Amino acid sequence: MKRQKTIHNEQYCKIVSELRSERKRLGLSQAEVAKALGVSQSDISKIETLERRIDILELKNLLHFFRIAKNAHIRRIIKSYFGLGDK
Repeated sequence: MKRQKTIHNEQYCKIVSELRSERKRLGLSQAEVAKALGVSQSDISKIETLERRIDILELKNLLHFFRIAKNAHIRRIIKSYFGLGDK
């Protein structure tokens, strides 16, 4: 049985879409995000178009850059994605 690649998983696609939307909502360019993460603009483009997976450390840095501690919208998305409810 052939497994579906996680990069095409519906949940993964949704989180990437939400992260892309958040970048745009914050008025940030791919180049600005790339610089903050220490990757190329091309890497950000490939992540957003599902050609490349986001690394867990890149995700951590991206969430820090998006100020997850003060950003209720992105925090809610991430908690939902990882199944972390408020307790």
